Amino acid sequence: MTFNATLARVVAQRSQEGSDEAERAGKSNGDGAGLVTPNSMRGRRRLARILEAATQLFLRDGYAATSIEAVLDASGGSKATLYSYFSTKDELFRAVVQEAIRAQRQPTLELGANPKSALVDFIVQAFEVMSSPRHRALLRVVVAERERFPDLARLYYDEWPLRNRRMLTSFFAELEQRKLLPAGAAEPAADHFVGLITHPWLLESLVFGGDSLPSIDTMRAKAERAVERFLTFANGADERPN
Repeated sequence: MTFNATLARVVAQRSQEGSDEAERAGKSNGDGAGLVTPNSMRGRRRLARILEAATQLFLRDGYAATSIEAVLDASGGSKATLYSYFSTKDELFRAVVQEAIRAQRQPTLELGANPKSALVDFIVQAFEVMSSPRHRALLRVVVAERERFPDLARLYYDEWPLRNRRMLTSFFAELEQRKLLPAGAAEPAADHFVGLITHPWLLESLVFGGDSLPSIDTMRAKAERAVERFLTFANGADERPN
């Protein structure tokens, strides 16, 4: 995450919230409603340090075990600075987790001339991100706090499982158009590959830690075999008589 981007996004979001509140109350933004952006570079750096410390603590220790005092101790910030942006711990948690979700590198999937290579690269990219310590910490905290923050659970689902499934569905639909897959295979194929990305050893790593994770080279070899088997089976299914 770049904390200049984090700061800009938080400022924009909180300012918009303040503007909306003022509008609902029949007030203008000029009467003090909304967020005051730090005018100085020093003030922006202070807020960035608070956000960085909050992100590290929330992802490492979770919501319940992280106090505002711990964030301030880790960042060297003041309550005045923090509370001018976030009136509650919930608001701080929501802001940093939203940014952590959105800042995650996303895998790419472009059909090109070699569908097999594109699929393998996509699987490896997705695995590389999802198996990283930061992503696993993010997923743990989102799942742990899903009842308190259902909006964060929905955001994670939209940005990761659902986005990946949509990309894969579009990819396989294009293969259908090229007659490389039988008609109607796009959605089942997408479901299959979403399952491949969340292979059991990835789930094990979330529960028990990262020691059991395969290397990227091992993951690429597994992905190549899986894609080869899938495309061979799909082509054979397309050739079989109805």
